[in-house]
Amino acid sequence: LENDEEIKQLNKEISELNESNSEMEAAMVKLQSQISTMEKNLKNIEEENKIIEEQNEALFLELSGLSQALIQSLANIRLPHMEPISEQNFDAYVNTLTDMYTNQECYQNPDNKDLLESIKQAVKGIQV
Repeated sequence: LENDEEIKQLNKEISELNESNSEMEAAMVKLQSQISTMEKNLKNIEEENKIIEEQNEALFLELSGLSQALIQSLANIRLPHMEPISEQNFDAYVNTLTDMYTNQECYQNPDNKDLLESIKQAVKGIQV
């Protein structure tokens, strides 16, 4: 009888271990599936990032070309209180131009109107 009880107890423990193993295996399969999905998502994101980087590089080259075209077109036009346009003062020059066109009411005197018209003519041929 004692052996019978021990065998029943051992069988019960074996069943519990088998059940626990089955649950662990199912959890492992689920984790492997999640890992696989995450790896695929990561690969897709890396590919998207590469495409974005290539697009950014192309846009940077285009911007560089436009900057050079603008510098060449406006090289002979002096804005009030500024040096001629160059790579070094490009941002400040563009900010001043933006301000002039945004606040045209501040630039209504004849000299400024002529300057704005000269600028329009100078940049007219730049292809964007």
